[in-house]
Amino acid sequence: MKHTRERVASDLRQRLSEIFSLRVSDPRLRDVMIVEVRPSADLSFARVFYRVLGGDADLSGALERAKPFVRRSLAQGLRMRRVPELAFVHDESPDRAERIEALLRETGSGIGPDADAANGGGEGPA
Repeated sequence: MKHTRERVASDLRQRLSEIFSLRVSDPRLRDVMIVEVRPSADLSFARVFYRVLGGDADLSGALERAKPFVRRSLAQGLRMRRVPELAFVHDESPDRAERIEALLRETGSGIGPDADAANGGGEGPA
């Protein structure tokens, strides 16, 4: 990712976090945590990955309804010609990681945090 895209991603993530924690009127959206923002190369579109604190509530409908307000709020605080279109995507990577670790534990592959204890504490070759 280019420096400009990285800066825009960081700015968008910070502003979105502020908007959801301080400015939205829907109390369910105050539990939204912005995990990552991936803007397109031309900065006209951004994928916003989010997680819901304290639960797995499906907030996709509420996020879609709040999108115009969120974009207007972004326009007030960003120094960009055009605020990117936003697509909210629920971040499922921690859930996937847990499933993979559980599968590895079931197969007894010796990979993961429990493997060190089983192999003598992870102290290296004797």
